[in-house]
Amino acid sequence: MRSRNPFEVLGITPAMVRNLSGRDLFALVKASYRALLLIYHPDRAAGEDPDAIRQRNRKVAEINLAYEKLNHERDPASLEHYQNVYARRATEGWRKTIRSLNKEIMALTVENEHLSGAYLRHLLQTSFPDSASSNPGQADVFHLKNIRLGLQDIAINHNIRSLTWELGTNYKEIHFDAEGRMFYKFPCRKKAIPVNFIRLLGTVDKDKVDLIPLLDREIPGDRQGRPISWKKGSEKGAAGFDVLNTLSMEKFRRFCLPYLKPEMNEGAFLFSVHRNSLAQNRIHLEGLIIRTHGENP
Repeated sequence: MRSRNPFEVLGITPAMVRNLSGRDLFALVKASYRALLLIYHPDRAAGEDPDAIRQRNRKVAEINLAYEKLNHERDPASLEHYQNVYARRATEGWRKTIRSLNKEIMALTVENEHLSGAYLRHLLQTSFPDSASSNPGQADVFHLKNIRLGLQDIAINHNIRSLTWELGTNYKEIHFDAEGRMFYKFPCRKKAIPVNFIRLLGTVDKDKVDLIPLLDREIPGDRQGRPISWKKGSEKGAAGFDVLNTLSMEKFRRFCLPYLKPEMNEGAFLFSVHRNSLAQNRIHLEGLIIRTHGENP
């Protein structure tokens, strides 16, 4: 059993010892010493059994010895020695707590990665099940019906860098009919066409994620090495790359999946998976929902 520091015997914490010094610290020592003697004084042992009296006497002897070791008036160096030793416990205590919390955080992080990875795999497997009986033109995840979504194409909106924004240049729509079949109206097109290679994953509110830095990017092949002036409305020194409406599954898992929800609300980014992009481990950003028409029964 380790010997107790005299400050510990007197009920003084390492934080208190660290913040006081010299006579101020000794004043605290004397106050604690007197309070403890009042509690454990032998005169208060009336009516107690012999074992309790012996324990009280041992406690008083321990208190007296601790006080002698910390008597600043007799031996200032002794008080300073025990102070330096005891004050380190405050830092060691915090370090131990920090180490313990870091271990818990690491364990939770690993568990979260396993859970999010498993959930993403589940979403992808249910999007395109290997079943000949599955309807290739129906959304398997949400079963949306009788709803039309108006979307702002984020990549087009970013890449044109226009000083003015006109609805149509980067506006597209996704329709679901009464049987849940998906129709896609691409930007600047008048007619929606049926599609069977897209499955919706869900939405993320736009205030939950800074999306542009996460998107895949490229420098257009016919413009590599040319000044940025080809970008309409672009500022001097702007980045000479285009963003794509795709991002890696890993980035989606880390930054988007925690906020993914099934509701098709305005002001939310809509994500999907395309059949031909599964092998490339890419998630598609359909756009920012800016209009909703109809209801999903």
